[in-house]
Amino acid sequence: MKKNFFRTAIMSLALVLGVNIANAQMGQMPSPDEMAKFQADQMKQTVNLTDDQYNKVLVVYKEQGEKMGKLFQGGGQPDMSEFAKMQEEQNKKLQEILTPEQFKKWDEHQQEMRRNWGGGGGF
Repeated sequence: MKKNFFRTAIMSLALVLGVNIANAQMGQMPSPDEMAKFQADQMKQTVNLTDDQYNKVLVVYKEQGEKMGKLFQGGGQPDMSEFAKMQEEQNKKLQEILTPEQFKKWDEHQQEMRRNWGGGGGF
């Protein structure tokens, strides 16, 4: 369970960094709101969120984006234990919003993404 949590944390970090790097190469960084919308949209497509769930998930991702921004603000290497704590809090909030079936489907989707990105067994 703990290993799976850290894989999720690493993949979330990779997603955020990947989007930031891609946008930086194009001359712009996504705002926390843009990143939150991207993540909520992806979840909506994957687990068929209701409009109410979507709005709640969007708030969770916006809060997470603001926290992530502060974590990366100074440049350099972020504190991974703080990142892991933030990820755990986010997952608890998402579990309160999603049905058990939706959360399971979302977790499976994230695991599939990790496998496709080559992160399935190395973390």
